[in-house]
Amino acid sequence: MGDKEHHVHFSGSIGLGKDNNIMIQPQRHGQIDAHLGFLQLHHRYHLEFSIPWNLCTHKDRGGTAPAIIAGNHNPNCHIIDLAQEKEGLRLKVELLAYKEKVLKEEVQLMCCKAGTPLHVQLNARVLGKDKGTPMLRNGIRSVAVERSNEDEVLGTTLRASLNLQSQQNPNKF
Repeated sequence: MGDKEHHVHFSGSIGLGKDNNIMIQPQRHGQIDAHLGFLQLHHRYHLEFSIPWNLCTHKDRGGTAPAIIAGNHNPNCHIIDLAQEKEGLRLKVELLAYKEKVLKEEVQLMCCKAGTPLHVQLNARVLGKDKGTPMLRNGIRSVAVERSNEDEVLGTTLRASLNLQSQQNPNKF
């Protein structure tokens, strides 16, 4: 090999085809999947993304109606804002990553009161405690960290242990 240096060079124009955006994939009629990537256990997130959307046209007045939230309120996953844009509908969703591994939650929208619901399924991989910190995709923001039941149990056990020690040795504490 001698004096010649060997380096690997990658062209800037060659991309891997992956960006850091939330991936929206239309499925069968009335179903859209949103792939969020990796999230962290017990973190609450605000997700913002756009989905393709057609407004209802009312035959009686010829106008259009804005989209409305459908379905039951889920404390772990719910829509907090809707905005109509030129190309689609901008959603802002609050999501709690309450379990490890694969998390699937659903929100529903309707184009009008007489319309059929559009199901948006949110898919994420949730990393457990001490499994690292994921790089969040564009449009995902961590807004809070919830206490887990495990943390509450450990805190109660620790307080009880400290109280017991202080009662046994009142001069040490």
